[in-house]
Amino acid sequence: MPKFSVDNSIFLPQVVRLIEEGHSATIIARGDSMRPFIEDGRDKLVLGKADSIKVGDVILAEVSEGSFVCHRIERISNGMITMRGDGNVIGTECFPKDKVRAKLLQVIRKGKVYTMATSRLWRLYSAIWPRLYPVRRYLLALYRLIWLHQLPHRFSKNV
Repeated sequence: MPKFSVDNSIFLPQVVRLIEEGHSATIIARGDSMRPFIEDGRDKLVLGKADSIKVGDVILAEVSEGSFVCHRIERISNGMITMRGDGNVIGTECFPKDKVRAKLLQVIRKGKVYTMATSRLWRLYSAIWPRLYPVRRYLLALYRLIWLHQLPHRFSKNV
């Protein structure tokens, strides 16, 4: 099947419409902001209705008109939600609770399905990673150097 790209400002409102009708939607992850556990182009995200949300959940929100972000909830206070990407060391999004459009239900990676509600690995990660914020910068740097194989390139000589 051929692949093609559609701008998120066109595509995601249609995804949201389907979710509001009671369907789930599977999209391919885009961007590095949820690294290291959700990778750009590799992982598929299964989104569904956000009937109940809590701190630690990954949600799709329309943070401004036509601008969507899929990040982890860091705080809920006075009807406002603050969220941050797992791969972000600075910057958060803050918006009213009614801007939540969907909730991450599953991640599909290399054919393996991780269900957010039941996966022990995902629940452990969701509990630990946000608490590592003070050292996240260093952990992400190690991830890039080791797992993304950038270490050898750092020491190669340019002639």
